[in-house]
This record gives sequence, C-alpha cells and structure tokens, in this order.
Amino acid sequence: MELRQLKTFALIAKLGSFVQAADRLGYAQSTITNHIQILENEMGVRLFERLGHRVMLTNQGKSLLPYAEQVIKLTSEALTITANTDDLQGKLTIGTGESLGTYRLPGVFQTYRRAYPKVEMILKFASCTTICDRIRNNEIDVGIIINDKIIGDDLIVENISDEQMLFLTAPDHPLALKKIITPHNLAETCVILTEPGCSYRSSVERILKDCRVSPQSFLEASSIETIKQLIMLGLGISMLPRFTVEKELAEGRIHAICWDGPIPNYKVQMLYHKDKWISPILQSFLGTTREYLFGNRD
Repeated sequence: MELRQLKTFALIAKLGSFVQAADRLGYAQSTITNHIQILENEMGVRLFERLGHRVMLTNQGKSLLPYAEQVIKLTSEALTITANTDDLQGKLTIGTGESLGTYRLPGVFQTYRRAYPKVEMILKFASCTTICDRIRNNEIDVGIIINDKIIGDDLIVENISDEQMLFLTAPDHPLALKKIITPHNLAETCVILTEPGCSYRSSVERILKDCRVSPQSFLEASSIETIKQLIMLGLGISMLPRFTVEKELAEGRIHAICWDGPIPNYKVQMLYHKDKWISPILQSFLGTTREYLFGNRD
C-alpha cells in the first residue's frame, strides 16, 4: 500500500463521500475508486459500504482508520525532521500565470523566502496548458494556475480556492449605465482580450461564439495592468478575476457590470506530477502555499 492510498482512505472516511474526496484532492473519481480497490485487494477486506448516497466505514475500515492516520502523521513528521529546514537549499521552479504571480503569490514567495532563504526560486509565467506540459516534462516542479478544473491522471491537482470572474468597464462607459448586461450587449462595444493561449481569452471567445455575438472590435493586450488601464480609459469591456481589480473597484475607477450570461467557474489550483519526488524543498513550498492561501481568503 502507498501513502497516497491511505490519505485517500482517511479523507473519504472523514467526508463520507468519494465525490467530495476526489474534489478536495483534485483527483478524478476513478482514481479515488482505484486507490480504495487496491487497499481492499491488498488487505482482503471491504473498507466502505455504500448505503444510498452515504458512504460508511465497515468494521474493518474502522479498525484501519487510526493506523492510517498515524502513518500519515508520522510520515509528515519524518519529512519535517529529515528536511533539515534550518539549512534547506537548492532550486525550485514554479510555473504560474501573470495574474496570480502579480496579485496573489508575492505574499507566498515572501513568506517562503523568510523561512528558507537559501532556496533559489525560479518563477516562470506561462499559460495553463504550457505549465501542465512543462510539469509532465519535468521542466517545472510545481504549478499554480487559475482555470476550469484541471483533470489529468498523471497530475496531482489541489483545489485552493474558487475565484469570481467579472466583466468590467469604466464607470462612465455606456454599458456601466445599464442595470443588466447580456452577451448580446457586447455587440455595442470593443472587447478587450488577453493574449492567445490565456484561459480568460478562451472563455470570452467561447461566450461570444456560443451566443453568436460579434463585438464592434477587439483590443488585445498581454499585460493585466495594461488591460486595466485600457478599461479605465473607457476603451472597452473585459473579463478578469476579482482579485486583480480589488483596489480599482474600491476606489471607483473600474465598474463591475451586472452580468446576465455565462461565466466561467475558475479555481486556483496547485499541481505537480503524480510521480514527482516530493523533495523537502517541494514539500515545504506546498505547505507554505496551502497555509498562506487558505489563511488569507476573504
């Protein structure tokens, strides 16, 4: 049996749900089921019973649970001891997008740097697809992305947070004066897009295609800061995560319209390869990121 199987088993026991455990761990449900089947085959017993929509431990499962929890706890402690965190050093390559790298992750990097000053952090800005590919090619140790839920049998994906996406204009833009905006109203204005390959752009283009809407024109920019300036100048409408415009919204320099249309369900996700060795450096970064991002939610 493997540690990840025991972690899966313990989380299902805690949540009482295969579906919720799969979502929490970022696994496909088939992977969760496979973990439990392997454990049950190795032990020769059933660990869970399904009663309607409820999942309950069998007597054998109840007996295994404290041992699984103890193994997980001891493994975590062993990693902490052997890491020699007082002198942790080496390289860590992190892949992320510009919006997270600019607005969400600097605090993570600062916290990590203070704790592990000898670790060399290399930050790579790239699209979600490129980050996943580079993780598979072992060019990036860990990725932190914002996108629809990433599913891949070769990736470990942890869901960190759900993020609100907003359609944004200048306060004096004609669309800002309307009570409700539908996708068809986008035909009245310029739509400001991020660069090709960015998930924000793909989502907006999909909305326009599905609703058969052709804007007056498009304006493309590769920088979130540039897009914000273009919005404030009244040059068009764009879709960005709320966390990138919190300051401008509070100051009244950007207006979030009341959008009556499809909107992507984006999540901040942390991912690495399922076969990746979780080195003390990577383990410490994963822990720091979880603690910081979970602890600094609104």
